[in-house]
Amino acid sequence: MQIDLLRHGECEGGAIFRGSMDVALTEKGWQQMQNGLAELNAGWSRIVSSPLIRCARFAEALANNTGLPLERQNDVREICFGEWEGQSVERIWREQSQLCNAWSRDPDTTTPPGGEPFTQFRARVLKALTTLEQHYPQERLLMVTHGGVIKLLLTEALGTGAAGMMQLNVGYGFSTTITVTNGELTHEPLGKGRV
Repeated sequence: MQIDLLRHGECEGGAIFRGSMDVALTEKGWQQMQNGLAELNAGWSRIVSSPLIRCARFAEALANNTGLPLERQNDVREICFGEWEGQSVERIWREQSQLCNAWSRDPDTTTPPGGEPFTQFRARVLKALTTLEQHYPQERLLMVTHGGVIKLLLTEALGTGAAGMMQLNVGYGFSTTITVTNGELTHEPLGKGRV
């Protein structure tokens, strides 16, 4: 199974921790997603999307334009940042620098206050991939999802572990490709996937 990954674009609300918050894209965010989509080679059999509106609305519009089936997959939503949700990224890093640094170095053992543990996040995202591979083993899918999900899948494919996530540059509208074969992930950048 081949999955083209597309991250949502810029969102309303500025530079905040969004996680499980449901916020809309800006006009610029829509354009960033169009740009990321243009870097992929198309040929999808279906679209899979996070249910959060910053992903789902773009995926719905694309499904309507292409006639492709759309599947909302709850397990590919972003990690929940707990008490950090809705808070300024700059302020949290300034006021809780020790915790932020520990979290960025070792997300396996450090969690934002009240947030989703990384091991739980990893398990649900990989469960979603297993389910997709069981249903669509020979298909090519487009997955519209979040930065954290894409970083996790790339670290799984590259074998760099959770600590490697923070080293990846997965900006708004980022796109790249992974292949899933019997549960094993490999990274095969197509277009201009920037890792």
